[in-house]
Amino acid sequence: VIFKPQRNQGFEEGWDQHHAEIASFHVSRLLDMRRAPISVGRRIDVVNEIMPVATPEFLDTFTTYENKTKNCFYGTCNYCDPAKGISPICPFADGTVEGVMILILPKKFLDGSKAIISIAESRFPIVAWTNEDKDREEKMKSKDYCDAMVKSKVPIQPRLLDIIETSIFDFLIQNTDRHSYEFISEDNRGGIMLIDHGKSFGLASQENDKMELLTPLIQCCILRNTTYEYFQWLSRMDGAFSDAVLRLTSVDIATPPAIEGEAKEDYTAVQRDGDLVGLDRRMSIILDAMKACIDERGSEEVLVESPLF
Repeated sequence: VIFKPQRNQGFEEGWDQHHAEIASFHVSRLLDMRRAPISVGRRIDVVNEIMPVATPEFLDTFTTYENKTKNCFYGTCNYCDPAKGISPICPFADGTVEGVMILILPKKFLDGSKAIISIAESRFPIVAWTNEDKDREEKMKSKDYCDAMVKSKVPIQPRLLDIIETSIFDFLIQNTDRHSYEFISEDNRGGIMLIDHGKSFGLASQENDKMELLTPLIQCCILRNTTYEYFQWLSRMDGAFSDAVLRLTSVDIATPPAIEGEAKEDYTAVQRDGDLVGLDRRMSIILDAMKACIDERGSEEVLVESPLF
């Protein structure tokens, strides 16, 4: 497992947020896209549970922050470098830190010295316009987008449908950080694994939806029939989707980091109210997009009978 701690300074746009990983895991469960790693909120005692089992490398990152808070640490990761201007993770008054435990699969499953299952990685086909291309808005509007940017790079139809479902998932949780995707590589047909959602559910996404994330669905106009029917069922009543997410996450101890003007104690659930409202709004947008596709092309072309990987 890996542990992503909550940042002490409260919500910081651009940093991974522990509660976002937990909420995204439960959203994937509810959508029946059971390919996200199990993510659970935990409070861990720094002195009694972390330090006794920490590696020397990890212990070397401990410090006293601003000459007052003891047992703070930077940890060991690509971004855990005090030279980059980040603050350490410091315990609460009770000596604990809050974070998320995430179950991560190894890159290879071994039978002795022989790999029996390997996990491969490929560039997500829509990363080009979400992060790099200055003309991405024109590409999104182009009728050639689906053939040029998606289908040409994902020739296997079950994988194409998986890519579109992944983009729908990213739109729901407002995840713009999917640079690549992982899959079981033995026959190039393994289902896409949904990992790394710490930058989801940002404050801006509570009111402003990143519509570009939904471009693969809008332009390709293709989806598994079972997925479409399930989404319709999830939205059978106003607020049914967000209410189900709230009930799923209610068993977890984690709460969001505080934003300016609020205290962490003000939160009683994994997600803020604005996150839940946003989920219902975006599900309606998805269903409206599907209706437009069906009206234009017909259900026989849009809705596909295809098994999952």
